[in-house]
Amino acid sequence: MTCPTADNPLPCTRLAEAGCNGTGLMAVRSPGRPKDMEKREAILDAAMRLFAERGLEGVPTEAIAAAAGVSKVTIYANFKDKSAILEAIVCRETERLGREVAEIAQSDGSLSDRLTRVGSALVAMLSEPCHLALDRCLGMEALRNPDLARRFFEAGPGHLRRVLMQLLDEAVAAKEISLSCTRTAAEDLLALWLGFSNIERRFLCSPVCKEALQARVERAVAMFLRANAA
Repeated sequence: MTCPTADNPLPCTRLAEAGCNGTGLMAVRSPGRPKDMEKREAILDAAMRLFAERGLEGVPTEAIAAAAGVSKVTIYANFKDKSAILEAIVCRETERLGREVAEIAQSDGSLSDRLTRVGSALVAMLSEPCHLALDRCLGMEALRNPDLARRFFEAGPGHLRRVLMQLLDEAVAAKEISLSCTRTAAEDLLALWLGFSNIERRFLCSPVCKEALQARVERAVAMFLRANAA
């Protein structure tokens, strides 16, 4: 997945106006007239790019409006404030990955193949420069607002953990793997996928080697399956 730009916008994700997947996020004002989803997506794309570059506090609403090609009125018709925009971005990106994981889970292939494809998709997304920058932005907001941090967690990492748990539950039911606790197993596998290189990228902004990331994912899956063979 690539970062959104004016020439390469992210595909539209149809979020419910009342929130995101039961996480309690309330990014959109209601009630009101139906919103133009294309403009809403343009706002999210522009805000994601600007937040990654400057942080939440460094981006005035006027800058988001100008980059998205909309008015401030349109922004406030869709979002209460910049924090609500950031919540919607987290929700959208996680939902996109969640749908990809769900498609992989329902596809043909061995459990090893499916887990490798899921891990590759996750690591590829989190290794994008804009997502690394956005992660730092989220960290700053979490310090200012613990309640917002909880909602960010539920919409992001918490949701990804639930999606992976479902995949592992189905694998256990199909006797493809033996697990005593899919929650712990999902957390272990996520940690194996990301590894120390994730910390290095976040702190040192080191360049990403796609081949090395793919090799890490494959090693992680092999270790995980050996440790939990049915």
